Amino acid sequence: MTITATAAGLDCVVLPPRTGNRLVLLWHLLGTPGTPAAMAEALPLHAVDAWRAYLPLPPVPEGPDVLVDRYAPLVETALAALPDALRELRAELGVPDDTPVDLVGGSAGGHTALLAAARDLVPVRRIAVVNPATDALSVATVNDPHYEWSPRAREVERALRVHPTTTAPVLIVRGAQEYPAMVPGQNALARALPHARLVDLPDLAHMIDTPERASAVDREVGAWLA
Repeated sequence: MTITATAAGLDCVVLPPRTGNRLVLLWHLLGTPGTPAAMAEALPLHAVDAWRAYLPLPPVPEGPDVLVDRYAPLVETALAALPDALRELRAELGVPDDTPVDLVGGSAGGHTALLAAARDLVPVRRIAVVNPATDALSVATVNDPHYEWSPRAREVERALRVHPTTTAPVLIVRGAQEYPAMVPGQNALARALPHARLVDLPDLAHMIDTPERASAVDREVGAWLA
């Protein structure tokens, strides 16, 4: 059964637990899957006995600078909405206020999940990210190998760094065909976090774009959060 819910003005897709009362918050990718409904179909996490709430990332803003005008505002808007969205989802689903949540995301959604934990925006139990962006440098490089760094872009880059401050266990699922620019940051974060596990899936690219790839990711994330 799929439920639709609105939290902090966000249209979310929610999958119910069997008997549990934990809450998992998930953000989709900017590619595939690129909506809450598509993320819920790709990663239903049936092995996790918890409410799974799939939140939307904001639309990509317009502007000439891929980092300053588009990517950074998208991520910061998603993060700003999180505390209110969580509070409203707790109230609607009957999840106790003092229960830490799990955070899941892919690519930009993974970056959002990691930053939410690093900035201590919400109480976190566990985190699972798939091919996550871990810094703005890799995002700029993937989107524009000849990106020109302005002073404002340098400020944004510092703000979007994921510092290894969270003590929550973190799973990083990475595809063997991941964008090369993403790999060094993912490796460094896995080494720096106190409780991290890095899993490389041989048949996964950056996008979760086939049922087989989705099933493989779902198994890893589901086992981590179960």
